[in-house]
Amino acid sequence: MSVYFEERKDGSKAWFYDFSHNGVRYRKVAGRTRTEAERVQAKVRTQVFNEEYQLTNQKRDPYLAAFADTYLLHRQHMSSVKRDKLSVKHLKSFFKKQTLGSITGNDVRLYINQRLAEKSKPATINRELACLKHMYTCALDWEEAKNIKRPTIKTLPEPPGRTRYLSEAEAAALLENLPLFLRLIVFTALNTGLRRSEILTLLWSKVHIDDAINPFLDIVGKGRKQRFVPLNQDMVNLLTSMDRTGDDFVFHGLHNRPLKYFKEIWQRALKKSEITDFRFHDLRHTFASHFLMKGGDLLSLKEILGHSSLKMVERYAHLASGYKLQQVNRLDGTFSIRQPNASKENGGAEVLKKAN
Repeated sequence: MSVYFEERKDGSKAWFYDFSHNGVRYRKVAGRTRTEAERVQAKVRTQVFNEEYQLTNQKRDPYLAAFADTYLLHRQHMSSVKRDKLSVKHLKSFFKKQTLGSITGNDVRLYINQRLAEKSKPATINRELACLKHMYTCALDWEEAKNIKRPTIKTLPEPPGRTRYLSEAEAAALLENLPLFLRLIVFTALNTGLRRSEILTLLWSKVHIDDAINPFLDIVGKGRKQRFVPLNQDMVNLLTSMDRTGDDFVFHGLHNRPLKYFKEIWQRALKKSEITDFRFHDLRHTFASHFLMKGGDLLSLKEILGHSSLKMVERYAHLASGYKLQQVNRLDGTFSIRQPNASKENGGAEVLKKAN
């Protein structure tokens, strides 16, 4: 270590630090006193040493594996935390030796190729890539990283979303074969399109029947987004008939406890109803499908389901074809006093022949 006092060419005086490391010389003005110069020199030497052994300030460019833990800690309150944990698990495994700033677009492509080789679906990989993108955004917003550049991250094309839904007969059979506590929940899903978690955590304080002109549910769904779900008369009748005893939860399982799991009961009811290839989430698709087949529109469906864009509900568009035909049929007779008949009135054809 070496610090020294020197008068410069312009006549000013200052203390300098001057040392070499691995053949590189580090020399610079360090302060007006020897103590200041020694303190600055010690700091610079530490930075040089740390950079050599990849111990640089983590605020500048944290390792993905280390930042991922911080990321998940801040995501504990989010409804998507389970999905985030799965995504982070795969990302940490692949990028375990890389900092956020060192990951390139080619690294991301290699990650995609490995996940495809592991038979992961494009939709699953895209959720993981979305998580990676968000990690970069958060690292900069939270000042956990500085001056890093997010690599190019292109998602994979996905097949059309699943649209398995129940016919009216299938829905009736399923409801008939469910125990009462689960029948109430499934009936609610069929009539509102709510997600499973939204139904099981529904509170009476969020049910507006008596204090609203048009009954609705006040729902806070994915991404903490609030939406208002209208209630038809069947749902109003159901909710009005239910007891409001105990805690604030609307739906309970056995012994009046909040319901969490019913997989075995659900599977038995499906088997008894002879319904195959059907998940609880497909009740949401059933609501959406019948909503459109009964004359609903895509914009209203988007708002009820809580989707961020119309693209999310376009998978159901073809189901509205019958309703569209009814709408078009309403134009019958609108634009003519007497309907022409091409087979009897061929005057137009004669004019064309003469013209040719």
